[in-house]
Amino acid sequence: MFYADELHTSEKKMRDLALMSVKGRLAMAILNLKDQFGLNEGGFLNLALSRQDLAAYTGATYETVFRTMNELLAEQLVVVAGKQIGILNEAGLKELSNK
Repeated sequence: MFYADELHTSEKKMRDLALMSVKGRLAMAILNLKDQFGLNEGGFLNLALSRQDLAAYTGATYETVFRTMNELLAEQLVVVAGKQIGILNEAGLKELSNK
């Protein structure tokens, strides 16, 4: 049963990579990381990530992630302090990711 769940999760990730926009994938990645690692006392993800790390995680280029993160910042969905990412509007991120 464990392997079937893992296979299903992998198939969903591949489908998301192929069909979702980078903005949607980035929003989903931030929400998934929040679920997996939680938030610290300051309201930031309990994990320091560079944009290069996010690019690898979402299957996008560094430049695309940089530009897309700036869009999320401008839309006040997230806040960034160094390598820390905070969520300002979780509902907005969920809407982008269709989660």
